[in-house]
Amino acid sequence: MYSKHTELFGILGYPLGHTLSPWIHNTLFQLSGYDGVYLVFENEKWKEIGLRPIIDLGVKGVSVTIPFKEWAYGQANTVCDASKTMGASNTLLFRDGIHAVNTDGTGAVLAISKSNPDLLDPKKEKQILVLGSGGSAKGIVYEIAETLKNNARDKKIQRKIKLLARNEFTSKEIQTALGNPDWITITSKKECLEEVDQYDLIIHTTPVGMKGYGGEPLLDSKFFTKKHTLFDIVYNPLETDLVKEAKKKKAEIIPGYHMLLYQGIRQFELFTNVTVKPKWIQKVESLLLKQLKSRN
Repeated sequence: MYSKHTELFGILGYPLGHTLSPWIHNTLFQLSGYDGVYLVFENEKWKEIGLRPIIDLGVKGVSVTIPFKEWAYGQANTVCDASKTMGASNTLLFRDGIHAVNTDGTGAVLAISKSNPDLLDPKKEKQILVLGSGGSAKGIVYEIAETLKNNARDKKIQRKIKLLARNEFTSKEIQTALGNPDWITITSKKECLEEVDQYDLIIHTTPVGMKGYGGEPLLDSKFFTKKHTLFDIVYNPLETDLVKEAKKKKAEIIPGYHMLLYQGIRQFELFTNVTVKPKWIQKVESLLLKQLKSRN
């Protein structure tokens, strides 16, 4: 039931036929008793349209997805540290102006930590390989870098982050934004294959593998071993071709929908100022998984 007091939220992007964000937020509205509804604002011309129509509609906040995260950052009056550092935002709050937040990294770090905390241990002399350098990669690399720095009590970080992307310019942008530390470097496919044993975590951040997207992944099945953990942030389909190939090689898998879940929970808390309870998370996760399985 909706009334004149019901608060409006939604997701802004293109395409959005695959999105499961409404399931997360509308379920949380129901579980929390919050008078809100989460809608889908699908259009490929948001840059031309601008945010005024959404604001005039009375929308209180939106999630922002491909390909508008960098654009969203530029629309804000105030921004969080992650957004400011990486120039990309996946959340806009319309309160006394426009406030931009990036919860991608928060969701990714939570998903990784809950799977295996050692993967973010700065003392381990292993490497994290990040595939892609777009808006999602920016938020994820920022939060991982912050986590490594916060966990390194002596401020010495043994673990390295390697960036592999087709766009070297945006990879360099990530390095520069983070202050060019010597433990974040750009790599090549050839170098990756030579250093296979040096990696324990591979994070795929590009849309390749997502329903509706073509293209070849940056790495193929030859790369993976049972010593690797693959975190492919694509969640629809439930298992991308990259995940299937990695599983054949006995690699550990962190499901992409875990990032969707945890970043969405953080967005809900920002939208509503309501703290999400663990039992709500379990309920939303089971619904997400059921939805994903029905679509595969």
